[in-house]
Amino acid sequence: MLLNILEGKLPMQTKGKMQVENAQSIPLTTYLKPKKLNKKRWLVTVAIILGIILVFCLTLFLLYRKPATLVYTQAIAGKDAFIKAQEYLLAQDFENTQSSLNQALQNFTEARDVFKKFLWLQHVPWIGPQITAVQNLLLAGISTGQSIQSINDLAISIITPLQKDDTISLNTLSDEQTETLLKNIFEAKPVLEESKRSIDEAVRFVEKIPARGLLKKIATAAGPLKEKVPQLQSGIEHAINASQIIPTIAGYPGQKTYLFLLQNNTEMRPTGGFIGTYGILKVKNGDINYFQTDNIYNLDKPSEAWLDIEPPWPLTRYNAVQNWYLRDSNWAPHFPEVADKAEWFYHQERGQEENIDGVIAVTPTFIQSLLTLTGDIKVDGLTFTSTNLVDTLQYQVEQGFLRQGIDESSRKEIIGTLSEKILEQVLSLPKSKWSDLWAVFNNDLQEKQILLYIKDQYVQEYISKENWGGEIIEATGDYLAIIDANLASLKTDPVVKRTIDYSIQQDNKYYIATVSIKFNHEGSLDWKTTRYRTYTRVYVPQGSTLLSSSGSMMDCKINEGGSVETSDEFGKTSFGTFICIEPGEEKTLTFKYKLPDTVGQQIENEGYNLLVQKQPGAAAHQLNVAILINGLKKPREASNGSPILTKNSLTVSSLLNKDFTISFDKSD
Repeated sequence: MLLNILEGKLPMQTKGKMQVENAQSIPLTTYLKPKKLNKKRWLVTVAIILGIILVFCLTLFLLYRKPATLVYTQAIAGKDAFIKAQEYLLAQDFENTQSSLNQALQNFTEARDVFKKFLWLQHVPWIGPQITAVQNLLLAGISTGQSIQSINDLAISIITPLQKDDTISLNTLSDEQTETLLKNIFEAKPVLEESKRSIDEAVRFVEKIPARGLLKKIATAAGPLKEKVPQLQSGIEHAINASQIIPTIAGYPGQKTYLFLLQNNTEMRPTGGFIGTYGILKVKNGDINYFQTDNIYNLDKPSEAWLDIEPPWPLTRYNAVQNWYLRDSNWAPHFPEVADKAEWFYHQERGQEENIDGVIAVTPTFIQSLLTLTGDIKVDGLTFTSTNLVDTLQYQVEQGFLRQGIDESSRKEIIGTLSEKILEQVLSLPKSKWSDLWAVFNNDLQEKQILLYIKDQYVQEYISKENWGGEIIEATGDYLAIIDANLASLKTDPVVKRTIDYSIQQDNKYYIATVSIKFNHEGSLDWKTTRYRTYTRVYVPQGSTLLSSSGSMMDCKINEGGSVETSDEFGKTSFGTFICIEPGEEKTLTFKYKLPDTVGQQIENEGYNLLVQKQPGAAAHQLNVAILINGLKKPREASNGSPILTKNSLTVSSLLNKDFTISFDKSD
């Protein structure tokens, strides 16, 4: 790429050369014509200037061809060594990772030192941006290598002691080994922070690379770096947070006791699903000392004799619930509040465990994910797989137990037995599967099939940073969250497909938003499926004003006239209403509202930001966003989907399997 510059391949050279030849071929008689004299002198001047440029470029070519070739060769070698280092690191071959990193850093450093000879060209038009780009590419490569080197050193200190035995598993680790492993992870924060400082520096170098006007080879080299370095930066930030969260949750340095909630997301509730099973989990230094689950009604039913708590009114009106118990404690969409409420109910209903350190809630979707790693598991003559888990388990606890003569209070004991076997299999996974296990955990945390709440404020702050806590997030800009609550609809949610359409447009000085939720009931009546009855709440920026709505229902017999409740909570305004969808039907709820002035001012002064939060436990609903604002710029961030930008609109479609964000700068 540098050779192209120094070999004199500039757009003006051919033209200049032609002009010199033309100037020499002009007849002498033309000098006698006054009108031609100025033109002749102008051509001679241009020819002289271009001749000087040509000589200058030839001189550069002779002086810098060799160093330019060396820079190019070393940069390519450094890139190749980096790729090898990445492959070795993923394979946990830390020795070869170190060797490849050393080679890459040596290549980039030598290229940087030689390239210093070219820095004086930075202010030369057209050539300058190429020099700036190459300089920052080399510097970013060095900083990235230093960052990865720190991570590799850390991995060696943590993983190497466990590498002697390829068959080692979490189950076979001694208490001392497990404690040491968690200790090393917890104390890794300073090293990870040092690594992050290096990658932060690399990001700054990448940001200095010009966005336009680069030679194709330079632009091609810069593209992957611009994409990968910020990803590595984000990954290290996640690693810092995880290093502080995981050991503490796993009971290092002291035992932790958790209230465990199984939220059945085939019967949606605000933070994941109906709580049909609860349990107590005790862990210390990564070992599960105690884990016992039970049917939620075995705790709720006896407490009817002394507990009299008024439930949220939609539970009474649409679900015929007269008193509030642990099974309905997850009515709020904000999991920290639900966790507090669930623990409060547990104590009020005289649960035996006095000291609770936190609450862990999971859905059957997470258990399905674990079965993809453990393989099939047999319990009481039933075979559970990652594909049949929900249906098989649901049938057993709803229908099958009757035919087997099992008492109703004991019908969910199979869940405890299954959980124990899955845990045993997970803890027996060989070391080679640990990265897969982490990937499953991390994915289900991001998709909110696992929710965590820890009373330790320090740890909870990290959980919030990672968005592992099922919180309604404080957003600066536009915001949307749609929360369904299945009320007396059996296990109908899996056959009700949702499509969410959101749009925003400017109306004079105001910004008007419209959100529509289309419910398509694809099921039929049977023992687990019925008409779908949901109390739906739409959370929007606080201060939004409802202008109109449609689709609300009084009940399943009256298709119109339902009221919309407007309230403010968790720093948001919410619109809540009821809708009922029969099997084979399709219905739509629509809300049109004016966004608050604060959002409008931000759009005018800074740009537009939208956060759409996924409901915990929900399936990946279809999300369509249309931003109808004049003069939009290309989005600087879109977490999912491919935005289509025109002069007056931006549209994007995405599956809402995780929180969705999009933002773009204010138009000029």
